[in-house]
Amino acid sequence: MMQPNLRLPLKVRWIMLPSCCSSIKKKLSDALCVRVREVPGGEKVVSNNNPKEARHLRDALAKSIYSRLFDWLVHRCNQTFDVSSAPENQYIGILDIFGFEDMMENTFEQVFINTTNEQLQKVFNDIIFKAEAEEYSREQIEWDKTAFPDNTPCIELLTKRPHGLLRILDAECLRGMSASDGANLAAKFNRAHGNNNFYEICGPASVWRRNNGERTREEDFLIRHFAGPIVYTISMFVDKNRDALFGHVHDIVSMSNCPIVSDIFPKRGVDEAAEQASKQTVANKYLGQLNTLVNDLRQSSTRFVRCIKTNNEKLPAKLDKPLVLRQLICSGVMAALEVRRAGFPTRIPFRDFVREFRAFTPRGGRHYTDDKELAAKMMQHPHVAQKVKSSTYRLGVSKLFLQAEILYELESIKNNMLYPFVRRLQRWWVKLQGSILQRKFKRCSADLSEAMTEASIKAVSAVAYVIESIAVGERAKEKASVAVSSSATPVAVEAIVEFRKAVDHVKKIVAAAVAQKEEAYRIRAVLLSEIDSGNERCSALIEVANSLYDPKDVEILRTHAKDAEKALAACRTELMTVATQWETATLRLSSEQGPHTLRRAGTKASLDNQRSSRELDASAMTPEEANAARRKRLDHAMTLVREAETKSQVMLERKRAMDEARAEFQGSLDLASERLSAIQVDVFIISGIKTVSNAVALAREAIFAAQKALQAIDPEPVKMAVEEATQAVENALATAQHEAARVAAMVTLDESEKTLVEIEYSAQEQGFSESLKNVILIAQEAIATARQACSYPDVHVLTNSTQRAVDAVNGCGELLERETARKRAAEKAKFDKLLGIWDARASSSSVPRFARKDGAQPKPLFRVPRVKVVNEDVSGVGSSSDVAANPPSPPQGTSPEATTFTSPTIVPIKAPHPTNTQLSPTGMKKTVMETPVVSTSADIGNKADGKGLDTWIDANSFSKYSTQIKNLVDDLDDLREIEDADADEVIKECGMAKIPARRFKKALIELGARISK
Repeated sequence: MMQPNLRLPLKVRWIMLPSCCSSIKKKLSDALCVRVREVPGGEKVVSNNNPKEARHLRDALAKSIYSRLFDWLVHRCNQTFDVSSAPENQYIGILDIFGFEDMMENTFEQVFINTTNEQLQKVFNDIIFKAEAEEYSREQIEWDKTAFPDNTPCIELLTKRPHGLLRILDAECLRGMSASDGANLAAKFNRAHGNNNFYEICGPASVWRRNNGERTREEDFLIRHFAGPIVYTISMFVDKNRDALFGHVHDIVSMSNCPIVSDIFPKRGVDEAAEQASKQTVANKYLGQLNTLVNDLRQSSTRFVRCIKTNNEKLPAKLDKPLVLRQLICSGVMAALEVRRAGFPTRIPFRDFVREFRAFTPRGGRHYTDDKELAAKMMQHPHVAQKVKSSTYRLGVSKLFLQAEILYELESIKNNMLYPFVRRLQRWWVKLQGSILQRKFKRCSADLSEAMTEASIKAVSAVAYVIESIAVGERAKEKASVAVSSSATPVAVEAIVEFRKAVDHVKKIVAAAVAQKEEAYRIRAVLLSEIDSGNERCSALIEVANSLYDPKDVEILRTHAKDAEKALAACRTELMTVATQWETATLRLSSEQGPHTLRRAGTKASLDNQRSSRELDASAMTPEEANAARRKRLDHAMTLVREAETKSQVMLERKRAMDEARAEFQGSLDLASERLSAIQVDVFIISGIKTVSNAVALAREAIFAAQKALQAIDPEPVKMAVEEATQAVENALATAQHEAARVAAMVTLDESEKTLVEIEYSAQEQGFSESLKNVILIAQEAIATARQACSYPDVHVLTNSTQRAVDAVNGCGELLERETARKRAAEKAKFDKLLGIWDARASSSSVPRFARKDGAQPKPLFRVPRVKVVNEDVSGVGSSSDVAANPPSPPQGTSPEATTFTSPTIVPIKAPHPTNTQLSPTGMKKTVMETPVVSTSADIGNKADGKGLDTWIDANSFSKYSTQIKNLVDDLDDLREIEDADADEVIKECGMAKIPARRFKKALIELGARISK
């Protein structure tokens, strides 16, 4: 009696997924141990399963999951690949089947597999039958259609309703618990098909045996398949055919949280179609799918590929004949051959038949133009008609159809007909050429001569082992010649055999010698090409060494290149020695045979090579070891080349860095030399200033030292020398600028003293000595202070002192002008009182006079000359800021306009060209402060500017109007102050015409007057 609450160690973990909770797992485990039956009325009856039933239920669940998952995967693949559902779309399908299965025990699965193969064999037979029928119809051949095998009865035995074996199995599954299985089911099969030719009843009393040699049992039955008889054993056919889960197990699995599991196990009552499909038996599903597959195959263009495994060990070049035959039988290949043999399997085009069997051609056959007619006559040949019946062949439209074995029979008839003629021809040939032994001897002799010629042409005939093998061949030839000449046939046969072996050995030795020589020359060519490449690289290294700056680098690189060249030369000598060993024997042989061109040409080389050969032969190395050693020495030599190239790269990098440094520093030196050449040393020498010439000499020495340092190999000393040269040039420029500033200051002070003397003289002449005494003393002290500052090294101090002296002198001039203006104003007032007396006279007088327009201001006729600061650049290099990159700022209290030293440039400045040396040489930069004053002494103005006014009048061709112009203006400054109204008055007083008036205005504009054209 079954125990309640039975728990079995069922391994169902692989069925569920990790997402399932522990409660579902426990429910599934409990469900596999019980069976739930639903009775009418909605009630459920629960009973415990025994261990066997529980295992079957577990297996059914596993198979159900596998089957549903497989169907789901196929459905998803079809959805993915099926881009269009149109029926006219074409596709390529692949059906992979093993073939008929005949296991040690054939059960439920083998029944379905072999049923599938029967259906596919039927499709194959129909396709072959259709192809054969089309061929026979095209060739108009009458044939027996019943000769082709037909397995339709076997298929009906398995699948036909209502008594097919699978249909009976489905009927049993509907009976529930009372369904028959095992021997009972076999008995029902026996009753239904006991008289069927494709079915056999099995049992202990029958003659049929299982594959293991045991007698069959009551539950066994036999089916005669197309591939052969197969015994099946009924075991759990009903349970396997049902293959349906109980409802309570299905409900538990459908509760899974995994989407795939819940998809393949939908809840009952939701999808009626899927639920009905799940209740179908395996046989129903299988037969439906099989019919669909067969219909697809029949509607498509089908091709068959048979794969045969030669052995189970998967070894090459091994054929297991029983295994191959079994595969051919099970795969239907043998059956296909039977289908082919059932008709006329051999088909030969008439033209090929006439050409192959022309021995059957009747007399006058050459007159036949139709190959079919000639083939028919040939098949009626007496020898053919005697053994080949007319029913065994057919004449088609373009081919001759033959039954199996007829082609071999025709070949045999042809050979029997031709054999006597062949024998007669052979006897005639033997008589004509002599005996067979003589022919063999001649053939062997010819082969030996050919081998010797080959050895001579390939220049290996003088090699020792070749000479030895040829000698053996010659001895065998003499022995065979003597034996053939005698009448002893066995001895001659043996001698010919030995002669043939010797000749074959000679040919083999010659071929080996030629191959060895060609290989040696090939290896030599390869190695020599590498050596030549290495020599070229060494030559390039020597050229690189010659271009280097450092003598040490040159010596090191040359040494490495020479070492590599020596190693390469040694390898070349060795290769040439080894390669000329093939000629050594030839030279030796020629020397033994007497004077010869080759010997005369190679006497010296032969001696050297022989000596080297003896040294090489003394070594115990094999040819492979010798080649490896030569390869190793050559690799070592090439390594030396590569190392030298590596060093050359480092040296070239240093050279490149030095070249870049030279290019950079040479530019700096050229710039410094150009700046130094801008200093006008001769000007300073004439002035008696030696500091500039000394500084320039030091700078030139520094530049020369830097130029010499450029030839060094290290850029750092070059950089230092260039920096020193640049600094020396900067110092020379600074010195020249300072001296130039000092000279300019001295000139300015001299001009200041001269102007101050003139001011003092004018003051004394006009009676202003006392009022100007203090300011004149102050100006004199400022000039003295500036002269003391000329010895200071600071240019800005000198400049400021000079500017203060100039300002003091100009202040004296301004004061003198103011005093003169007051004096003149007093005199004018006195004169105005007397002016009224003369008005009447002036109105009646006809003498022309100078008149101004109303409101016009009188022009000054005298002014005190201003001192102009001279910045005469006698150095030729510009101001001091050219020398100093950051010049010092001017002292406090000095305006920017007071500083006359501007930033110099490196471009040399043109030498000044003096044009007016009254106050300072022209071409120098000046700062002039001009204030109009009234002069009371016309003599001073005439002395200063009279000559300038006369020169201007003569230069502009106004001599005609010289008197009028001089009466109206005193100097050129008055002309510069003229405006448009004044110019019109002068032109009117002088009586100038239009053209002279225009020239006069143009000359005034060029002089600087502010008038319009």
